[in-house]
Amino acid sequence: MRIRSTAFLVVSALLTVVRAASAHDTFIMPDAFRVSPGQTIVVGFHSADGFPESSGAMRRLQEPAVRSASGVLPITDVKPDGKRLAGTFVVPGAGHLVLSAVNGVMVEGMKADEFLEYLVEEGLTGAIDAHKRSAPSNAEPRERYTMYAKAILLSGAASDAWRTVVGQPIEIVPDKDPYALKPGESLPVHVLLRGRPAPNLLVKAASTAPNGAQHDVGRTNANGRLEVPVSAGKWRLHTIAMEQVQNDTDAQWESHWATLTFEVP
Repeated sequence: MRIRSTAFLVVSALLTVVRAASAHDTFIMPDAFRVSPGQTIVVGFHSADGFPESSGAMRRLQEPAVRSASGVLPITDVKPDGKRLAGTFVVPGAGHLVLSAVNGVMVEGMKADEFLEYLVEEGLTGAIDAHKRSAPSNAEPRERYTMYAKAILLSGAASDAWRTVVGQPIEIVPDKDPYALKPGESLPVHVLLRGRPAPNLLVKAASTAPNGAQHDVGRTNANGRLEVPVSAGKWRLHTIAMEQVQNDTDAQWESHWATLTFEVP
């Protein structure tokens, strides 16, 4: 079931902001990850490189929704809340909840050397080689990007909904319930790109645990899988898939960004 957008907010004064300031990670931060049936939850939609605070309200929020055993519900009353957007929902029952949202498509240009720095920082090795080949005739590459965010919450007794695949073009899916991890266990995940395993993508992590600044975890294997070392705290996983596009008058590159947030007990 596809949820229609309940919020599509554009701050016109920010339309001229350069990419370095606008293309932060989009991620979902509820006020609590462990919740109870019937509880009203405030959900923050954050935009930032750091974690967990937001550094600016996103401009193109679409389709904020909650998936549970009861079905798919919209997250409503989304509005600016300081440096973030925030909305609410009432927890429909027990089990895991999967929240999702989209920061809609944007096209921006960069100088060739700045674009290369961005590709290197995100570990986009295939795009790096292609960019170097095309750079002489493409001095200011333009990128079309869309950001997809998910969060996993737990309401009361556990269910198997933590493994829910939302169907986003790019998606990080856990292979184990993060709320059932024992101390010292890693969280196995897999990344899907258009529903298929996505190999060789660099996954980064940030957390509220000690020494939790964003860092490289590693690359997905041939089956799109990766083990993420975790400890107690709130976590954000992040990855980007970049593709070169042909015969497109608006952009030469297209990227899909994914984040997954959750809490480890």
